[in-house]
Amino acid sequence: GGCGKMAMPRMRAVIFDLDGVLIDSERLMHEVTGEIVREHFGKAYEPERFAALLGRSPRDAVAELIAALELPCSVDEYLALSSPRLNERWASAAPIPGAARLVRHLHARGVPIAVATSSERPSVERKMGAHSDWFGLFAGRVVTSTDVPAAKPAPDVFLRACSLLPGAIEPSECVVIEDSPNGIVAARAAGMRAVALISDSVPVAAYDAAAPNERLLSLYDASPATWGLPPFADRVARTVPCDAPLRLRGEVVRGFGRGSKELGIPTANLPADAYAELLCAAACGIYHGWAQVDDGPVRKMVTSVGRNPFYGNKMRTVEPHILHAFSDDFYGATLRLVIVGWVRSEANFESLEALIRAIRADIETARVALDEPVFAAARSDAFFVQPAAST
Repeated sequence: GGCGKMAMPRMRAVIFDLDGVLIDSERLMHEVTGEIVREHFGKAYEPERFAALLGRSPRDAVAELIAALELPCSVDEYLALSSPRLNERWASAAPIPGAARLVRHLHARGVPIAVATSSERPSVERKMGAHSDWFGLFAGRVVTSTDVPAAKPAPDVFLRACSLLPGAIEPSECVVIEDSPNGIVAARAAGMRAVALISDSVPVAAYDAAAPNERLLSLYDASPATWGLPPFADRVARTVPCDAPLRLRGEVVRGFGRGSKELGIPTANLPADAYAELLCAAACGIYHGWAQVDDGPVRKMVTSVGRNPFYGNKMRTVEPHILHAFSDDFYGATLRLVIVGWVRSEANFESLEALIRAIRADIETARVALDEPVFAAARSDAFFVQPAAST
């Protein structure tokens, strides 16, 4: 084609950041930081203001935090407060959705992989311990800020990780997956292809300034084939089985009232605060699964999880559409959802018509996919209420 674009060189290896890319530890870090700043210093902490701290070494990040909030303490005094709390919580950090799938896929296809992180080695071991079944696949190719002269945004950790890969791989043949602007800058400085995994807590402008080569809204969106690596072969009826089913239960509340009126596609809404924790851990996007209203039949459903970019919602929400024509509203009923498959990332549509077309396509995708045995099995999940036997 005469479009004048240079073909991307074929990549041979993938280097992962750890926090926020493989495990959901950044949320715990923001949580603990907020607690300490409030309890000990009576100040407010807003994660969005501190995107510049992500990807820095712990000492560098704390020094900047102290300066920005004018905290009356030294770096060591602050770490004495934060380290014990963080060490307690690291083991409970959940994997980022889609991380285990991508790591296992690359390993199974013989693609060299490594981890390059700004965390210090003792905390890395705590974080990885709970997920040894797939972290073990990195075979010790894990570089921490303890192992190099300078942490991100310097390129040292990435260059060291590259040197540990088998087969004399050049930095220009490495894909780096990073969620922090500092990490993206470090990867570019190392001469690697920088893929940004977009985080809720980082302003878009900070990503723009770091200039990644590519952006992903979730790891389910990663397409190794575009990097010249073996493609995934695990889609079932065009959808990706979730790493683990997501189970939600709540009382149906009046939502934004758009589903029926504007879209002609009624959605049930669950109170967002009841399962905020679960939602933060889920990748934003469109999913399919099964739904039950009170103790009624278990039916197919498709749901968005996220902020719904078309309407610019700030809070994460779940808006399931059950594939059944109900005769009336069921506000106040108990709704149970078991989410089993990922359909696509959230997208921002240029018009209401385009949004409606996409939702209708999602409904059809879900209708077909949920007949597949791998997804159909969840219809009888123990989470659903089994109707009382009739006598």
